[in-house]
Amino acid sequence: MFIRFVSGQIDEDSRVAAGLFCAIHNVGETRFMLRHDWELLQELKDWFDEHLKSPVRQLPRRYNYELAVSWFKPTAHEHLRRAWEMAEILERNDVPIWTVKVRETGPIYYEDDAQVFALPPRGWKYRR
Repeated sequence: MFIRFVSGQIDEDSRVAAGLFCAIHNVGETRFMLRHDWELLQELKDWFDEHLKSPVRQLPRRYNYELAVSWFKPTAHEHLRRAWEMAEILERNDVPIWTVKVRETGPIYYEDDAQVFALPPRGWKYRR
């Protein structure tokens, strides 16, 4: 099973629900948030910057990955714990976050101990 945290926004690249890190980026641009919550989010984001590789930076640049999205592996316990913390902070600041769980993704472009970077499962609806 793979786990993805999503917001209500549509990502303009993948055209599916935007992920957790997109939601944090968008919050910084559009919403007021208590300073303590913003600092907690930044600490968590810094942890992810150090402990989660960017799939796009690991892949050859000659390919187009814009429809792919990242999914946590269920064995990535520390990553998931911190992602849940981020989701809780966003939710208490009126940014709804959902979790999506799937048994299989679409084709996988990149994989490491914590994540897969893959096309969404067949049958997912893309938005224009």
